[in-house]
Amino acid sequence: MLNANELLQKGISQVKSAGINPGDINPKVIINSRAKSRFGLCRKTPGKHDYQIEINNQLLETEEFKAMNTMIHEILHTCKGCMNHGKDWKFYANVMNIKFGYDISRTSSYEKLGIEVPEAKFIVKCNDCGNETKRQKKTKLITHTSHYRCGMCDGELTLI
Repeated sequence: MLNANELLQKGISQVKSAGINPGDINPKVIINSRAKSRFGLCRKTPGKHDYQIEINNQLLETEEFKAMNTMIHEILHTCKGCMNHGKDWKFYANVMNIKFGYDISRTSSYEKLGIEVPEAKFIVKCNDCGNETKRQKKTKLITHTSHYRCGMCDGELTLI
């Protein structure tokens, strides 16, 4: 299993070697075992350090190179004007991709990172075309399925 704090330090070092100035990041990474729809998070925090990085625990069970993609992604959010995925953030991501061969992008997927996709808790299926929509959370689509129609064929939906 990879060490998130070591990955953070390695990532900060690489970002700096590329001529990019990251913000003041808490050296202790938060490991998130509950998140299903995100792999990392950069949060602005009050206190001793300006930023806190959180990483999905599943990333620590994959290859270091893939975990570093997400770590660098979050480190870049600490740069001035980069808390979004705007022009500056994209520029820095491109610099890191060219210099270190990463594939840092705005979003990622379980498949791209080589992580097993969690099983959906809820599945809504179209009675006509068979299109399936999967959800992890109990959304309005799940609680009020009859109020919605299939986005592909306008057919009726059923909660499986």
